[in-house]
Amino acid sequence: MALSTLMTSSVIQAQEYPDKPIRLVVAYPAGGTADAVARVLSEALTKTTGATIVVDNQGGASGAIGAGQVARAEADGYTLLLGANSIFSVVPHLRELDFDPNADLVPVAKIADSTRLLAVHPSVPAQNMKEFIAYAKANPGMLNYSSSGNGSTPQILTEIFKSAAGVDVQHIPYGGAGPALNGLLSGTVQMMIDTVVISQAESGALRGLAVFGNARIPGLPDVPTMVEEGFTELRSAGWTGLFAPKDTPADIIEMLSIEISGLYNDPAFIERLSSVGVDPDFLDPRAFADSLAVDFAYFGDVINSAGIAEE
Repeated sequence: MALSTLMTSSVIQAQEYPDKPIRLVVAYPAGGTADAVARVLSEALTKTTGATIVVDNQGGASGAIGAGQVARAEADGYTLLLGANSIFSVVPHLRELDFDPNADLVPVAKIADSTRLLAVHPSVPAQNMKEFIAYAKANPGMLNYSSSGNGSTPQILTEIFKSAAGVDVQHIPYGGAGPALNGLLSGTVQMMIDTVVISQAESGALRGLAVFGNARIPGLPDVPTMVEEGFTELRSAGWTGLFAPKDTPADIIEMLSIEISGLYNDPAFIERLSSVGVDPDFLDPRAFADSLAVDFAYFGDVINSAGIAEE
């Protein structure tokens, strides 16, 4: 079903939407979870709508660079953002931006939740969470962890974990989840909490210790969740979602949302999304906006109470 069949000509000034390529900005470098989700989504929408969708990775500043580009783009439906919760829930609490993600961008659809795994390099002599905490406490400041950048959700989750566990692990930020994973695989850092480590733990290249999510990972059935390990206060999952510049016509937002919702009836799409390490979970613009507000308040409270500051 083409998007244009859902529109009235009065909204788009007698032109059909889309009649030119759509630029899908991914606010993170290639190789990370958001990038993988964007490519699955763009491929599926290309098939169902006939639209040309160009994925454009604009990583940096925990997603703020790419998000800022979309926020300043023309609000015509031809520039969209694939972003994650750090842009909306974390970064605004840590530093001043030259735009307001929660005011200058509007939600189109939530695409998926992201289960995360705490994984360590095989050189770390710990087979489970209890042993890792004991080892870290015995070697304060000697272990490093990587993240996709300062202000990223994985960094915040790791800092919360450090506080709860009483361990001192040093942060080494990278310019995206892919480079951060490479740092862990090479042994430059010893620990990482993210989605991209899951497949590497399943293959044996890394050792998974605990799941940040609501359930164990099928490919790692012996790895417990953080709740099972006693960390009941940690908010576990992140998300990826689609956004547009504010003032984008409501009809375009609604049509894109409807088109995306239809993908969740396709088992092949669900399987493709699941294969990149996320849990498919659609929300329409209104429900997604409500969820954004909850996340913004939660992470604001956590960051303020923990005294977390951008490095």
